Amino acid sequence: MADTEFWKQLDAHNDENAVRISIASGHYGPDTVGVAQEWLRRKEDARSDAAATRAEAREEESLSISRRALRNSERATRIAISAIVLSISMATLEIIKWYSK
Repeated sequence: MADTEFWKQLDAHNDENAVRISIASGHYGPDTVGVAQEWLRRKEDARSDAAATRAEAREEESLSISRRALRNSERATRIAISAIVLSISMATLEIIKWYSK
């Protein structure tokens, strides 16, 4: 059986556990066991790549949320400083009024 045909059979069944069991039980011959192992390795690599892509997306989202939080905290700090300046100004005005009496 040609490697490409065997590869297509593996893809058609797409059952990694069954392939692992077949390899372990010696079901595949010497000409196909290597192909089956490579097929399993590629499946595992694909899962790893997908997991890495998801992790990268989560990290990017987390970074985006952190940047948004930083902008919001900077805005809140500016508002708080403005409120303090206004309070000091109003207190100063009241002190001046009080001494003007």
